[in-house]
Amino acid sequence: MKRSHRRHGAFWVGLYGILWVGAMEFWADLAYEFMRLKSGKLAYFHKGLRAMALIQSAL
Repeated sequence: MKRSHRRHGAFWVGLYGILWVGAMEFWADLAYEFMRLKSGKLAYFHKGLRAMALIQSAL
């Protein structure tokens, strides 16, 4: 199901994106283990990792 509107605007991502990236770095081992266990959700995990890479490239 596709959303009819964005979940978060650019302002929100600018404010909280750095916190999200920091948390991912802190919890990386656990997050990758979770991704390994839930292989059916890999497409969603990859979308999140791509979003995180875009946020990091802007910093």
